[in-house]
Amino acid sequence: MKLKAIPRRLGYILGAQWTRDLAWTIFTISLARHSPEIMGQIVLALTFGYLVKTVADVGLNDFLLSVFARGEGKPRALLGEVTWLKLAVLVLALGLVWLVSGWQNYSPELRLIVLCIAAGLGLDAVSDSFFALCQARGRQDVEMRIRIPSALLGIGFGIVCVWLDAPPLCIALYKPLESLCCMAFALVALGRNPLAGVGRSGMADLVRQMKSGLVFTCMAACAMFYNKINVIFLKEYGSDADVGGYGVAWEMVEGLSVLISSALLGKVIFPLLARFWQQDRAAFARLAGQTARSLWAAALPVIFLLCVESDRLLPLIYGDKYTGAVTAQRLLTPCLATAFLHNLAAYAMIGMRRHHLLLGFYASGLVCNIVCCMTLIPRMPLEGAALALTVTKVWVAVLSVGFFQWAARPMTAGQWLLMLGATAASVALWQGTGLYVGREMAELAGLLPLLALLWHWRPPPPFEAAAGAR
Repeated sequence: MKLKAIPRRLGYILGAQWTRDLAWTIFTISLARHSPEIMGQIVLALTFGYLVKTVADVGLNDFLLSVFARGEGKPRALLGEVTWLKLAVLVLALGLVWLVSGWQNYSPELRLIVLCIAAGLGLDAVSDSFFALCQARGRQDVEMRIRIPSALLGIGFGIVCVWLDAPPLCIALYKPLESLCCMAFALVALGRNPLAGVGRSGMADLVRQMKSGLVFTCMAACAMFYNKINVIFLKEYGSDADVGGYGVAWEMVEGLSVLISSALLGKVIFPLLARFWQQDRAAFARLAGQTARSLWAAALPVIFLLCVESDRLLPLIYGDKYTGAVTAQRLLTPCLATAFLHNLAAYAMIGMRRHHLLLGFYASGLVCNIVCCMTLIPRMPLEGAALALTVTKVWVAVLSVGFFQWAARPMTAGQWLLMLGATAASVALWQGTGLYVGREMAELAGLLPLLALLWHWRPPPPFEAAAGAR
């Protein structure tokens, strides 16, 4: 596959992603303005849901993508076996969620909300196996045609429920509705029931294959836990409104991070990196280098604006009830920088088959996060939850990007210095001009070095030229 196919495939993914993001943005803004308490309940339920999704995935999605991309095995048979396994694990995970929510003394309604959203996200893990096949075969267009109507139906239902002042449990039904639609459309596209024809020998084969994929399970679990458990700690030491405040503070940061990691890196760049590492190391290095430079150049202006404008953006979008979350959002903005390059480094390490080393990095991040949550959140719940996540992500990014730089040399020393120089110049201009001119002019001055870097490192057309540049 030629690199010029990347913009087209990325366009399909972005079309689906942006459509869902738009619907989700309308949903979260409507819900946040309607009730910070209900917003907090949904955020808490989503936290449990993402943990369930990780467990139900069994760490197999990246494994499947690698296998499908390399053309190994029988894809349809493997898809059916994985589907059975994920459904079985999902049932067990939902049972555990029900027990934990009772142990935490959540109200009966909150337990049902948590279970409802967790079930929906768990079903997403099941359908993701089909989408891994689509991505490996370059059929991102099929994924787009499935995800868009599913998101519009599910999230659209949630928006209507908010506008009609429906009970929280009714609002929570948006997620299982979206997930069930997604699965139904995927079955139609597949043209057969993946669960049919799966026998004991096939499942035994999958178990043997999972020995090599067990590391993926552990990596995904560590990453998801250190990304989400701060919300559970926050619920313990804060209120539903605090959880809602954290949710809106994290929303913009996470939205941008997910856009890059799932759309560009996970679904387009990663299959190429896995293939190039096997077939063409020079192409691997060129693609990694151009992607790293482009991500940094695009990330820095966004981070700057998000940080300096948080005190305006949060009240403007979500209302005056969330002014207390401004500091939390500013503390979270470094997560955007780390997400861009860390995710690239992580996918590259998976393509290089350095899974065990990456697992070690994630495990150290989980330990770091637990320590931070236990020490910071009891003292300052909202800000502590934000700081705990940021410290953890910076730590993991330093480890993964450091190894990636050592192994693949995606950026030269001069390029690193150029990036650091542009960042330092941005801060200096913003602070310096702010002493003499208005806020807006100072922010514009701070943006100029970052925009110049973005222009300098922009991917030139065609994309093949970008991969071979510099």
